[in-house]
Parts: sequence; structure tokens; C-alpha cells
Amino acid sequence: MSRYKLISIESTSPPAGSVFKRWYKFVIANEKNSITNLRSGTEKEVRQFAIEAVNRLNEKYLTHIQFKHHKPVNDNINNIYL
Repeated sequence: MSRYKLISIESTSPPAGSVFKRWYKFVIANEKNSITNLRSGTEKEVRQFAIEAVNRLNEKYLTHIQFKHHKPVNDNINNIYL
């Protein structure tokens, strides 16, 4: 799977009832998925948040994790005496 990238950031109108006036919509995507999010703040703050989100996604989905396989608890089923 390819790495996530910040595709776009654009100014958008605030949601109804919002106290904050500056809102931005940003899109993060790879070749299979896309994530669209709204966030208030300055463009610089939103861009920094989006970049951190991209880094977290790439760390989460592109890190190879090796899982330890545990032996089943009842592996010695033939040794049970009734």
C-alpha cells in the first residue's frame, strides 16, 4: 500500500452554529483511500495538524509488526483424565 499524502487544503464556510470563523477542509489520500476533514484555525495550524495526521497514518499502516503466536491452552487434550 502506498503512503498517505496531503492532497489539498482549502478554505470553507463554517458549520452552522460555529463560534470559529476560519475553517479549512483538507484531504489526505493514498491510492486506495481518501480522508476528508474539517478543522478550524489558521491555515498554518490546519496544515500542521494535517501533516501530523499523515505521519501518524503512515506510521500505523506501514510499520511491519510481527505478532507472537501463542500455543493453544488446550493443546494437550489427550492427556486429560476423566
